[in-house]
Amino acid sequence: MIALVAVALANADGRAGSFLAALLALRSDRRTTFGLAIGAFVVNAVVAAIAGSVANAMIGQGIVLLLVGFALVSGAAALLWPWRLGPDAERLATAPVALVGVRMLLSQFGDRSHFLIGALAATSGAGHWAAAGGLAGWILAMLPLLAFGPALADRRAAKVVRWAAAAVLIVWGLRSAMAAFGILGQ
Repeated sequence: MIALVAVALANADGRAGSFLAALLALRSDRRTTFGLAIGAFVVNAVVAAIAGSVANAMIGQGIVLLLVGFALVSGAAALLWPWRLGPDAERLATAPVALVGVRMLLSQFGDRSHFLIGALAATSGAGHWAAAGGLAGWILAMLPLLAFGPALADRRAAKVVRWAAAAVLIVWGLRSAMAAFGILGQ
């Protein structure tokens, strides 16, 4: 559940949802494209969850809490980043399916969602739950954009949600970092 909330908050800017909504509007093979997006996320989430579970066995919980704090604050920084970086849907509109799949897989590698999944998997070693929660949070963050279109991300209310999500992630990350240093209880 924690991974679901963290990933949903970290994706409140609608970057992934806007890209996927635009790509689905441009391509004729919508089901395949959506399946590729989900599959690419799952592959990267599983890799991050395995890495987090391995880290759980190797490092202490104080370092893990510091890692979680850093992942949360960097997720907030990505939300507040003024320039939107990411793949261009128009370039993939006529690309072969295999190229679309590889592009989605590579563009999600090291994404804030997967960094959060890995960090949260390191807290308990239960990487499969972190990956499942992260997938659910990612899909929940994309649903409004898939339903109403990529223009939704540019509305004033979406900007307020993005800033509120960033504030929650910053407070949560600072609390986790303070717990790592023993300033707050876990």
